[in-house]
Amino acid sequence: MTDAFLGCEVSVEVGGGLGFYQGRVVSVNSQKQTLTITRVIHNGRPDSLSEVTISACDIKDLKIIARPNESVPQVQNPEAKSSMRYSAQRQAQQSFQKIHDGQEQLVPKQQQQQVGLNAGVEAQQQAKRKPRTSVGETLAHGTQSSTSRDQGNDWQRPYQAPYTCHEYSSPRRNDKYGNDSSRTPGKRDRRRNRDETTFGTPIDDDMLSTEFDFEKNLALFDKQAVIEEIQSLKPDVVRQADRYTEKKYRCDENVLPSKAPAKKQITVPTSGAAEVIYANDCGLLVPSVSSELRAELLSTANQHGLTHSRQLEIIGRAATEVILSLSGGNHRLGPGNSHQPPVVVVLCGCHVQGAAGVNAARQLESHGVRTVVVTPQLPTSPPPSLLLTHELQLYALTSGRTASDPGGIPATVDLIVDARLDHSGQAGEGSSGHTWLTVTTRWASNSRAPILALDPPSDLAAIPSTQPPLLARVLLCPSLPLAYTPARGKVYLINVPIPQQTFNAVGIKYVSPFGAKLVIPLHPYE
Repeated sequence: MTDAFLGCEVSVEVGGGLGFYQGRVVSVNSQKQTLTITRVIHNGRPDSLSEVTISACDIKDLKIIARPNESVPQVQNPEAKSSMRYSAQRQAQQSFQKIHDGQEQLVPKQQQQQVGLNAGVEAQQQAKRKPRTSVGETLAHGTQSSTSRDQGNDWQRPYQAPYTCHEYSSPRRNDKYGNDSSRTPGKRDRRRNRDETTFGTPIDDDMLSTEFDFEKNLALFDKQAVIEEIQSLKPDVVRQADRYTEKKYRCDENVLPSKAPAKKQITVPTSGAAEVIYANDCGLLVPSVSSELRAELLSTANQHGLTHSRQLEIIGRAATEVILSLSGGNHRLGPGNSHQPPVVVVLCGCHVQGAAGVNAARQLESHGVRTVVVTPQLPTSPPPSLLLTHELQLYALTSGRTASDPGGIPATVDLIVDARLDHSGQAGEGSSGHTWLTVTTRWASNSRAPILALDPPSDLAAIPSTQPPLLARVLLCPSLPLAYTPARGKVYLINVPIPQQTFNAVGIKYVSPFGAKLVIPLHPYE
């Protein structure tokens, strides 16, 4: 290198992927083998550095664009000057892009000269004012580094032209997806950026193997503390107004204030027998009664006009509702499911409880339920109850069948109704009743079907029974319950519409605990 290059406009191709540098030579160091240029244009756009020193070992090619004694043609028309500058820069950019893509190895001489002349003009304007950059471009391209290697990598970034009043519009800038970043982003671009922001974070294997604890995370949120913090930010006047806001009521609460009802509204005369206190869903207490007091109550109601046959019809109706619910209801008895109706087996003894079981079987047949009534051999002396005989005659008119031995019952049974025992623990008169009771107890114990006991005897009273009671899912009791242990089953109470004067006649102070329901559940009161 010699000093003959001083003042020349040169274009230098630098190795290592740094691209092309254009500018005016201001210094040539023969000892260090370096070349220093000013008014630097790097890969077709003005560089922020005032000078760039290039080592001779890094130079791949060097072209002289203009010498010091050559004059630059003057352009008097501003519009023509701007158009010429735009054309030169576009040609330079295209030539550098072709060289990068391997389409062209050398820049034409005329194009090099024109680019150098216009680049010099651009460098002078850049020295006078700093380019203005928008916030979006700053975020997209970042700030420029002062090292020569970082400046060399800038040629791979999108082209950014300086802001000028009479400048042409900026060329297209493509993002990493190949889209034009100069246009307004559309819905597809926003969705793509959103997905990358949401799902771009790498997933740790420990995160996938660890189960998220929702309860622990929910316990960390103190709702009351957040509400208090929000209230503390309000002005004092607003906070005082919030204190006097009207109370909000639920759909099942009364707007008018009312006195809390007394829990114990039913009282029964003491009999010395074991007593169990029950409570309904509303908390009202329902005491148990002895079998003698309940028999006296139903007998008095029969004398007042609520006959035993009418009582059986009400008990059978309530039992039918509960049985239909336990056996599947509409899912099993719909028009599109008539090929598999529920099968219910009713075990009935020769007494009032057995007659109530036959009544329930007749009402179940009217709903499309297949029923089988199993009764012992009816004794001729003494004759069976007229109620049982009348109910069996009505049941014979249905499609249900009767049997005395459970051996011929279908293997698949949905529910078993246990109405075998009266309050004295007997199934019928004579030895045939004891044998039948043993056989049915063994069969029901081996069956997997749930059991509903219809008005069974109390398991807390001293009853001489030869067979232990069957554990039932539901115990149905009319009017007032007997005393049962919690292990016996869930107690449900049937509303037999006995007049108030009938309760008073037997010494019971009674307030109905049923509300709007025919059957209610009772819970042991502690």
